[in-house]
Amino acid sequence: MQNIEPNNSGIRVNVAIGVIKDAQGRILIAQRKLDAHLAGLWEFPGGKFEVGESAGLALSRELFEELNIKPIKAAPLIALSFDYPEVSVRLHVYEVSRFSGEVIAREGQYLKWITKNELDQYQFPEANKAILSAIKLGRQYAIINGDNIKQVLQDLESISAQGVDLVQIRAKHLSSQNAEKLISAVKARCDVLQMECLLNSQMGAKVSAAGVHLTSSDLMMLNQRPESQGFVAASCHSLQELRQAEQLGLDFVVLSPVNKTASHPEATPLGWRQFSQWVAQINLPVFALGGLDKQDYDLALSCGAQGISGISLFKLGK
Repeated sequence: MQNIEPNNSGIRVNVAIGVIKDAQGRILIAQRKLDAHLAGLWEFPGGKFEVGESAGLALSRELFEELNIKPIKAAPLIALSFDYPEVSVRLHVYEVSRFSGEVIAREGQYLKWITKNELDQYQFPEANKAILSAIKLGRQYAIINGDNIKQVLQDLESISAQGVDLVQIRAKHLSSQNAEKLISAVKARCDVLQMECLLNSQMGAKVSAAGVHLTSSDLMMLNQRPESQGFVAASCHSLQELRQAEQLGLDFVVLSPVNKTASHPEATPLGWRQFSQWVAQINLPVFALGGLDKQDYDLALSCGAQGISGISLFKLGK
């Protein structure tokens, strides 16, 4: 089981954690024992690295010792750092979508399979907040850029057909009245398609009625998280903006441009090395954006990204 209590050693502790999913997409959670630190709270299986272990080896060993299973398919989900008075902890979280063996509670822990939508019904340690966001978000974030209601709804259908269920609507040039009409139509269609919708903060309408995606300029003007009935995200282009988003407690961000883009040719691309270095310094899910192809997906995950995001990325034929 996870154990990230300060241990008076003054060293860095690496912890491997598995978000384990079964064939139906349910997630395995475990309840901490009554005599343990943070007793009664729920968590994801995992534990400390042993000397000389990589994250993958530690994850495989911990899951076998705790649950009698071996991961077959595991992808990085998120990495988080926490500094305590006498120890620094780094959590390496993996999404385990296939495994061998039958799940057995080898340490006598109480286990439960739940759906993604049931996560909010269980109390997790505060350190798990970003992990929970990462699980709920998925791996692809589509952006629809346009002011025509009919075209926006057609794009929603196309994006949904590609298996994407997280989308931002960016229509910045509508009147307030037309923006309200667009929002109403989009929300109704997203409910049918079971998609999570965020509205760009520059749309000027009542964006708090859905999720909100802040522009970088709007992000830097805030001193508290805005109200929203859905996710709150932001566009970031610098480490300062990433830290502002983390300070406000946002759910996720997009970081761009990773590569050179035709839409913003004047912008200097970060490159994957810079992207990875910045992402490693914050405790938030970060989507990679800018000049990406779907073939960049695995590379993005290996650099610490939650997933990939874009406009043309999800156009048919891309």
